[in-house]
Amino acid sequence: MQAPVHRFSVFLLALSAGMASSAWAYPEYRVTLMGPANSTATDINNDSVVVGNFPFSPTATHAFLNRGRALVDLGALSGAASMAVAINNRGQVLGQWTSASGEQRGFIYASGAVRDIGTIPGRYSFYTDINDDGYITAYGAVRDSFEGPHSFLRSPAGTFRDLGSLPFDDPITTANALNNRRQITGESGPLVFPDQPLRGFIWARGLMRDLGGFGWEPIGGTAINECGQITGYASVPTGMHDRVAFLYSHGRMTDIDGRPPTVERYSEGRGINVHGHVVGSSNHLAGFVYRGRRMQSLNALIDPALGWDIQSPQAINDAGQIAATAYRRGVQYAVRLDLIRPHALTAPSLPAEHENEPAGQ
Repeated sequence: MQAPVHRFSVFLLALSAGMASSAWAYPEYRVTLMGPANSTATDINNDSVVVGNFPFSPTATHAFLNRGRALVDLGALSGAASMAVAINNRGQVLGQWTSASGEQRGFIYASGAVRDIGTIPGRYSFYTDINDDGYITAYGAVRDSFEGPHSFLRSPAGTFRDLGSLPFDDPITTANALNNRRQITGESGPLVFPDQPLRGFIWARGLMRDLGGFGWEPIGGTAINECGQITGYASVPTGMHDRVAFLYSHGRMTDIDGRPPTVERYSEGRGINVHGHVVGSSNHLAGFVYRGRRMQSLNALIDPALGWDIQSPQAINDAGQIAATAYRRGVQYAVRLDLIRPHALTAPSLPAEHENEPAGQ
């Protein structure tokens, strides 16, 4: 179906234009509004298109995309609500929608139309990422069962492949992201209560490998770039709930939080681009960007006169643009951060262990 342009479009364009005219003597990034009040951003592609979610009614959200011209409401098919999860560089949007009966199903938006992709057969279904070839990651548990979730790679033809798990008894696996080489990252571990000691993984060609860690669990991979570099969160043994953002590269996990173990640390990487730049959130910087030296607060890199508080960056594209959820006067909005000046972008060398590795099968 054709997705209608939402009524907030004129408001978004007017406010974005006003922000664009502001003085930028101080900042490194310009803030561009992408969604209405109480919206959230979830992803961005290399064409600067942002996807996210906004409150369609007091009880339901709708998925949207914004190419920088107007917000496009992706609707909810015949259901009550929808949620955008990811967008690839072909402009295909992956999302979830809730049917009238309450079943959560997947959809793909492409070329102005939304198509239902159903569920993982026999399972509750959560779709998480889509690559440029149309491969999709998903996870779900068997309906009416105490079995933990398994993760799957969905082909463009609609077939599902179980990714397996790390070697644990009664394992659960959650796939969070994949790249165009069909390498996948996420979490896997034993189904034990009350807490699961999950481990981060990379999956390729049918094999799942542990990412390592810093001596504590849980650990999880949340995003992966075309070079097989991964970011996410890793627990550290210095505090009951301490965890740090990491960069996994060349087979090694590096703590990029940078703070000493004597302070409470809570940070997580959420997005990574081909240059190995990471965005995420922490308890001392709010939203951050890491570009190879140290984590920098995004609030310190925008014009403070505009009143934005960048709390939740979710993704960064290869041009350095960031999709984030930000607050202004106590209200949250989906925004895009655009570099005002070119930044030195250095692509990492391909990890030696993956140099001759073909795409996942």
